[in-house]
Amino acid sequence: MSQHASPRISVHGDGISTFAGVTDNTLSYYFDRSSATSGFSTADGTWWMKTVQLMGGSFVGNGSAHGSYVSMTGQYPAFLPGRIRKLQDGDVTPELILVYTGINDVIDNIELEPFRRDYAKMLENLKKFFPQAEIWCGTLVKGKGPVLYEMIKPQDLDNIEVYNEIIRDCVKEAGCKLADLAAQGVTYESINLLHPNEAGMTTLANAWVKNLKGE
Repeated sequence: MSQHASPRISVHGDGISTFAGVTDNTLSYYFDRSSATSGFSTADGTWWMKTVQLMGGSFVGNGSAHGSYVSMTGQYPAFLPGRIRKLQDGDVTPELILVYTGINDVIDNIELEPFRRDYAKMLENLKKFFPQAEIWCGTLVKGKGPVLYEMIKPQDLDNIEVYNEIIRDCVKEAGCKLADLAAQGVTYESINLLHPNEAGMTTLANAWVKNLKGE
């Protein structure tokens, strides 16, 4: 459970956790103009901003990037210092860091040892840059919704639990905190089995808040 009242919160993830204007436009999945499919037109509709608001906190920074991976086998890995620096705003640093990333590694069936190595490296760098912050890592969960031809198919996520076991191990070894969304049976409404729509963002936010508050 988070011990912080009105916490300063930052977010680190992939496309699920982006919104243009807060995250780099070229690295964002969600835009104001995508509201016809997502159901929201501002960052207030995202799971992470909803979580900040429900926690009575303040938003600091977001290092998320659409299409990014945990492992350097993929592209723009999550351990890169340039991404992690985005979690602060000038001299303002986070008290809580919410990490939700790895789904692209799952979809592309990235080898497990590189995934483990680079998830651990990400946590090492997060602790190095923000030693006073509580780092909360979420296990990965599946979306429910339409299957679109250009996106993933349900079978692409059949191996998700193998990666979640690695996340659990890395979090424990690093002394960080776990939001075990998968073990809690969380699923969310989505645009394409992957990216949450407005209802799905609310589902994810509520699940995160339950973990952060120890409910």
